[in-house]
Amino acid sequence: MQAANVLWWSVVAVVVVVGGEGTYVAESFLCDDIAAICEQNELPYDQNNTMCDSSQVSFLSTDICNCGTNCISYLEEGDACYTQSVMTYPSQLCGPHLYCQGDESDTGDGLCVKNTDMPCVNASVGYDYEVDAGTLGPGRMRPSCDDFGRYAPRQCSPSATCYCVDQEGKRIFGESSISDYDMDCSCSRYWHDMRNAEGDGEWSGLRCLSNGNFDTLQCIGERCYCYDKDTNSLSVGPFPFSSLTELPCFDSSTHFEDYKNPCTRSQALWDSQGGGTMLVIAENGRPSCSPDGYYEAVQREGAMAYCADIYGNPIENFTTTIDKASTMTCNCARRRYIMEENGLGASKPLCCPDGEFYPWQRRGLLAYCVDQNGNQFDDAVAATDIRSLTCYTTTPCA
Repeated sequence: MQAANVLWWSVVAVVVVVGGEGTYVAESFLCDDIAAICEQNELPYDQNNTMCDSSQVSFLSTDICNCGTNCISYLEEGDACYTQSVMTYPSQLCGPHLYCQGDESDTGDGLCVKNTDMPCVNASVGYDYEVDAGTLGPGRMRPSCDDFGRYAPRQCSPSATCYCVDQEGKRIFGESSISDYDMDCSCSRYWHDMRNAEGDGEWSGLRCLSNGNFDTLQCIGERCYCYDKDTNSLSVGPFPFSSLTELPCFDSSTHFEDYKNPCTRSQALWDSQGGGTMLVIAENGRPSCSPDGYYEAVQREGAMAYCADIYGNPIENFTTTIDKASTMTCNCARRRYIMEENGLGASKPLCCPDGEFYPWQRRGLLAYCVDQNGNQFDDAVAATDIRSLTCYTTTPCA
């Protein structure tokens, strides 16, 4: 792909030099001097905005060097719009989560309405409906959607924790207290996308923090540097590994001088058993690590699987046998652990013995059904009427 791009830009340079009038000569095969290139090829540049504000979207021209790129203003829900246009650039567009719904006359006239075909937008509409109807339960929180109507990386549960999800809303690595406002799950999404691209197997890449953010300190081989997630670039370095502690992003309260976090250190020790010359028969399996170098929520020991904190220690007594651990997530156990660590222990959720969420939860005088992430579905009922819940069963953790 890179070679193809270079070839295409080379053609652009030829067009500029040979086909245009005047004496302008491109300084390189890249669009380094867009204003001059646009002028030489008699293409508009005066509207070429490289930065659009939050109420606009950028439209790139198909002309040379994107000459004529415009910022198009967003319309709000209920605003008039057009489903058909003869203009090269529309003057306005329906904003995020909206689409232009035409009328039956097929004249091109329409209104900007919520696009409920997008799962996240549809879930948000359902939430707003319950708010207006006064039926919203205590276990619901409005889903966060990106501008394209997909699930935003960070989703939260009321008065509990926030966790990372993919674009379809499926949970991935990364969780923190609901008060962690800096949590963006950018590293978690990066790992998820790379693992999908690379396929199954152990994959290594930029290190994360436990909340799914990128760690500002990164080491690759014998080189270490400070990483700036906003620019996706090195802010300091690279420095030799021996100078790791001298980097300004090294924090002795969170980083170790050998760069290895607890689980990756345990993995290295486990891998060194026998020195590679003999078969190792160990009662404990190889530790499972998260992209932050700490322990995954599910760990195995002998014939049992247990829920672990980030240091590999058992969380309370949440265990099950190995043969029943294939769908084990410990989502509930980890939430209890994080809430306890952040002073929210009074409202910890009820978990099954294997660390999964109990099918129903109580808050105050109400009871409600929850999914595997602890989020409410269906209506809440009075706790005294708990048997009417659709999730109620006499064997809730079977």
